[in-house]
Amino acid sequence: MEAKKKNLHNRPIFYSFLALILGITMTRFVFNLNVTYLVLISVVLLGLLGTLIYFKNFYFILIFLSVILLGVCLFFIGTKVFEGNNYEGVQVVEARISDDIENSSGSSRYKLVDVKINGKSESNVYATIYGYGENFQVGDVITFESEIGKNNLFSLGNFNLSYYRDNAPYYVNVNASDVSIIGNSIKLDERFRLKVKDLLFDKMGVDNGATAYAVLFGNTNDISDEIYDTYQNSGILHLLAVSGLNVTFLIALLGFILKLFKVNRWTNFLVCFFVLFVYIYLCGFAPSIVRAGIMGIIFLASSLSGKCYDGLNTLGLAGILTLLFSPLSALDNGFLMSYFCVLGIFTIHPVLTKAFRKFMPKFVADSFSISISSQIMILPFMASFYTNLNLLSFFLNLIVVPLFGVIYPVLFVAAILSVCLPFLDFILVLCGYGLSLVLICANFFAGTNLVVALKPFNALVSCFMFALIFSCSQYVMIKWKNKLVLVNLFATLMLSTSLIYSFVPIATKPSILYSYYFDNDLVIFTDSQNTSIVVDGYSFSNINNGLNVVNGNRVVGHIALNNSLRQTSMERLDSDYYFYTDNLTAFEGCEVLNSGFEYTLGGFKIQRVDYLSELIGAQVEFDNYSCFVLNENCSYNRDVANYIDSQNYNFVILGDIENTLANFTEEEVLTYSKIDNSDHNYADGGSMLFHLKDNNFSLRRVD
Repeated sequence: MEAKKKNLHNRPIFYSFLALILGITMTRFVFNLNVTYLVLISVVLLGLLGTLIYFKNFYFILIFLSVILLGVCLFFIGTKVFEGNNYEGVQVVEARISDDIENSSGSSRYKLVDVKINGKSESNVYATIYGYGENFQVGDVITFESEIGKNNLFSLGNFNLSYYRDNAPYYVNVNASDVSIIGNSIKLDERFRLKVKDLLFDKMGVDNGATAYAVLFGNTNDISDEIYDTYQNSGILHLLAVSGLNVTFLIALLGFILKLFKVNRWTNFLVCFFVLFVYIYLCGFAPSIVRAGIMGIIFLASSLSGKCYDGLNTLGLAGILTLLFSPLSALDNGFLMSYFCVLGIFTIHPVLTKAFRKFMPKFVADSFSISISSQIMILPFMASFYTNLNLLSFFLNLIVVPLFGVIYPVLFVAAILSVCLPFLDFILVLCGYGLSLVLICANFFAGTNLVVALKPFNALVSCFMFALIFSCSQYVMIKWKNKLVLVNLFATLMLSTSLIYSFVPIATKPSILYSYYFDNDLVIFTDSQNTSIVVDGYSFSNINNGLNVVNGNRVVGHIALNNSLRQTSMERLDSDYYFYTDNLTAFEGCEVLNSGFEYTLGGFKIQRVDYLSELIGAQVEFDNYSCFVLNENCSYNRDVANYIDSQNYNFVILGDIENTLANFTEEEVLTYSKIDNSDHNYADGGSMLFHLKDNNFSLRRVD
C-alpha cells in the first residue's frame, strides 16, 4: 500500500538519494571539464534549489547541499580505494582463480583473487592466459612472473564498471607454460555455483544451460553472442540480469511455501531475510540484486510492523545503502537503469493503468503499463548503451514475463534440490523446454522490422524528460494550475533543447582520437567534414563511445590492422567500407588492404605501408595531415622505426610496443606506455583527443 502523500517533500530519503547521485556524477564531470554536463549540473542545481525555496523548505536545502557534499567525498573515496600501486618491471604474482572466466580462441581471461604481488596482499587481477599448457580449474592457486598493467576506471569518458565491481585495478598477460599450479582452495559459494552450472549444462544443453545460469546468478559469460543479441534486440535482455523480477518471484514462492506450514509473520520475515541475503551473496552483490533485495526486505519489514510501504523512500534507501558500499556505481548505466526502471513503474504505471483499464482486462492493463512505463524511463540509458529499441517488446514482455514467472521459481527450486537430490534433476529438463520457448518468441520478435536504432540522448534533454515525468506523477501534490505550469515548462524545455541539439550543427575540428581497451588500440580520425575513419577497436560499444567523444557523424571506413573484425559489432557500425589485412580473418563484404593502392574515402586517403615486403602499418591522410598507425604484429626493429621516421608523418601511433627505437623528432609519437621518445602515452592519463588546426594541435585527455 502506498503511503499517503501530503506534499512535495515528505520523502527526504528519496530526494537525498537523488542528491547523492548528483554529487558523485557532478564531481566526475567537473573534473573531466565536460561542458555539456557542467551546464546540466548548473541547471539541475538551480532548478532543485528554486523548487525548495518555492516550497519554503530551507531546512531541506541544508540537507540537500550536505548530501551533495557527501557525494563529492564518496567519489574521491571510491576512486582512491580502487587505485592500485604502480609496478615497474617483472613481478612475482601468486593468486587464486575464481569462477569468473571468459574463454575465447587461444586464450582465457580469469579473475584472480587472494592476490599477492611480491608477497604483499593486493587487489584482484584480470589475467589473460594464452595457450592451454595447463588445465586450470576454479580454485587453483597459481604463481607466475609478469609485468603488471593498470586498468583505468574511465575509458573514452565512460565508466568501466567491471573493473570497479570486481575490485580489479590490475591486468596481466601470460603464457600458460609460464604458470605453475601450487595448490587449490575453492570457496563454498564457488563450489555451489559450479555444481549448479554443471547440472544446468548437463540437463539443459549448453545454450539453455548458459541462459539458466545467467537467470539465476546474472553471469552471462557463457551465453553465445547470437542468443545475447536475440534477447537484446527483442527487448527482454532484463531477464538475464538478476533484479527485482527475480526477487519478486522468490518472495512470492517463499510466501506460498511458508503459508502452507502456517508459520507466524516473524518466522516468515526471518526466513525470507536469510534466503534473500544468501541469494544476494551467491550473485556477487550485483547492484541490481542488492537494490531489489533491500526493497524486498523493507517491504517485508513494513508488513511485519503494520506500517505503510512507501515506494520512493524505499527505493531511495536501497540506493543510498548501495552507494555507501559502492560509491562509483552511480556512474554505471546498469545501476541507473535498475533504479530508474523502478522509478518509472512508480510514477508512470498508475496513470497508464488507469487509462488502459478502460478498454483492457485488469491483468493485461497492469502488465502492459508496467512494461511501457519501465521502458520509457530507461530510454535515455538504452540509447547510450544498447542503441536499438524493439517497438514490439511491450507485447513480447506480456508473453514472456508471465512465462518467466513460472520458469524462474521452478528453476530456482530445482537447481537447489538437484544439488542435494540428483534424482530430481529431470525438472531442469522441463525448465529447458520453457527457456527454449522463450527463445523462440524472442527470435520471432527480434526478426521483425520494428527494431529502431536509437541515438544517444542529450543529457539536458534526458534531465528535462525525467523532470516532466515526475511533475506529471502523483508524487507532486500541488494545485492543478501550478502543476500545469510546471509540466508545460519542462515540456517546452525538453522539446526546445532537443530541437537545438538535433538541427543546430555542432562545430567540429579535424581530430585524432587514440584510446586503448582490453589490449587493443582504437584510433579514430575525423576530418573537417565530420566524417571518420576507424582503425581497429575492440568492440562496437568502444568504437561508438569514441565516436561520441569526437562528435563523429558518419564512418566512411574501418581498417582492421591488428585485430580481426567482429561481424556483429562491425555490422552495427554501418561503415561504408571495411578493410582488413591479409593476416587477419574477416566476414563477407570486407576488402583486403592491398599493397600499391591508394583508397580515397571521402576526404581521406588510405594506403597500406610495407617494408621489405612486410606489412608494417597503414597511412591515413586528411586535411593536410599525414598519419601512420603501426601493425603491432610486424617484425618491429630499428630499421623499421627509422623508415617510419623518414616519411615525415605528423602523427605516428605505435600502440603497445616495448620501445620506439628511433629518434623521432618531427612527429608526435603516441604509445600505450611511457617509453623512449614517446611524446604522449595512454598509461599516464587515458584516452587522448587531438584537435587539429593550421598545422597545430591541442591535446585534451578524455578519461
